[in-house]
Amino acid sequence: MTDAQVIDEELLERVKDSIEKRDRKHLMALIDELRPADLADLVEYLEPSERPFVFECLEPEGAGEVLVEIEPPVQERILHELDNQVITEIVQELDSDDAADLVGDLPAERAQAIMESVEDEVSKGLERLLPYPDDTAGGLMALEFVAVRDGATVQEAIETIRRKREEVENVYYLFVVDDADRLVGVVSLKDLVTEPPKRKIREIMNPEVISVGVEADQEEVASVVKKYNLVSIPVVDREQRLVGRITHDDVMDVIEKEASEDITLMAGVIRQEIAEESPAKISAARLPWLIAGLFGGILAAGVINQFESSLQKILALSFFFPVIMAMGGNTGTQAATVAVRGLATGDISLVNTGKRLWMELKVALMNGLVCGLILGLIVGVWLSDIYLGAIVSLSLVVIILNSGFIGTAVPLALKKLKIDPALATGPFVTTTNDIISLFIYLGLVTLFLKLRA
Repeated sequence: MTDAQVIDEELLERVKDSIEKRDRKHLMALIDELRPADLADLVEYLEPSERPFVFECLEPEGAGEVLVEIEPPVQERILHELDNQVITEIVQELDSDDAADLVGDLPAERAQAIMESVEDEVSKGLERLLPYPDDTAGGLMALEFVAVRDGATVQEAIETIRRKREEVENVYYLFVVDDADRLVGVVSLKDLVTEPPKRKIREIMNPEVISVGVEADQEEVASVVKKYNLVSIPVVDREQRLVGRITHDDVMDVIEKEASEDITLMAGVIRQEIAEESPAKISAARLPWLIAGLFGGILAAGVINQFESSLQKILALSFFFPVIMAMGGNTGTQAATVAVRGLATGDISLVNTGKRLWMELKVALMNGLVCGLILGLIVGVWLSDIYLGAIVSLSLVVIILNSGFIGTAVPLALKKLKIDPALATGPFVTTTNDIISLFIYLGLVTLFLKLRA
C-alpha cells in the first residue's frame, strides 16, 4: 500500500461488481486496507444507489471515519439513504465535533430522533455543540480535551492523560484551568515528561496561552493558528472558561473551505459545492450572477447608444471597445483578487486601508501610462490622427486608474461592513468596470470631437 492510495478504474470496477452481487466478503477484502480518506474518494465515484451497501458492510467506527471525509453533497445523499439505527451507531463512535456536524446536517425530525437514541453523554455533547453556527469556533470545536487544575502535580497530570487516552485521540498540549475552570495556562508534553513528578503544574505552565472565543469566526481561528503555528487551540467562553479545543486538521478544512468559497464567489458561483450532483442546484448557484451580468451588458449597450453620434463620426472608435473593456476588467480583477486574498490571509487589514489604496493607485497609474502609450501610438498611426490617439491614450490611463481603485476599494468596504469580500470580485467588478470604462472612453472622445469641431 502506497502512502497516497490511488483509486484506479480496475479497483472501482471490482468494487462495483461486489456491490452488484451483494458480496460483503469480497467487498471488505477490496476495501479493508484502504485508509478512510481513500475509501471516501472511492465512495464518491460510486453511483448513489451503490454507496449505502458500503456503509452497511463497515463497522460503525470505520463507517464514521469514512463518512466525515466525504464531500457534503455526497454525504447528504448517503445519510438520506441510511436508516436512523445505522446513523445512531455511527454518531456514537465519532468525536463530538464530527458528530455535531453530521447530526446538524440532518432534517430536524431525524436529528431529534438520533439525539434521543444515542447515549446520554453523546446527546449532552450534541446539545452543547449544535446551537453554535458552523462557521464559528464553537461550531468547529471538539469537547474532548485534557485539562488539569493548576494545583495538580506533574504525576497527577500524567495520570489524567492516561485515563483519557481512549476519549482524546491526540494530545498535543495539556491545558491548565483554575478552580473556576478558567483557562490559565498550557503545558507541552515535553515539559510534562521532563519535570519531577511532584512538581506543581503552575510552576511549569506557560501562562501566556493563546485561545479563541467560542463565538469567533472560523477565519479568525484559522488566522490565529497560522500566525502562531499551533497544532491545537483552546476555545473559551465569555468568562474565559475552557469549553473545547480545535485541532489543526479542522483548521486545514476551514482554510480549504474558505479558499474554495472565495474562488467560486470570485467567479460568480454562489454556494456551489464542487461535488454537487444536482444540475438544478448547480444552475441555481451560477444563474444569479449570469443574470446580473446580462443586465449589466444591457446597461453598457445603453451607454453606447447615448454616444451614437460620436461613433457615426469616427466608426473606427468602436473597434477599440474590446480593448477598453478588457483592460478595465482585467485591472479590476487583478486588484480585487490581491485584496481578497490579502484579507483572507491577514496580510491586508482594515487598519492600513488608505495605504493599500494608495499603493494600488500608484501601480494602476504606472500600468496605465505604459498601456495607454502603446494604445495611443497604435490608434494615432492607424487613424492617422495623433490627437485622437492621445485622447484614447488618456482614456485608458483614467480607466485603469478607476478599475484599480474599484477592485481594491470594494473588497475593503465589504470587509468593513462584515460582508464576504469575495462577493466583490468576478462578474460584479467586471460588469461595473465595463460600464464605467465605456462611459469614460466615449465621454472623453465626445468631448474631444466637440472641442475640435
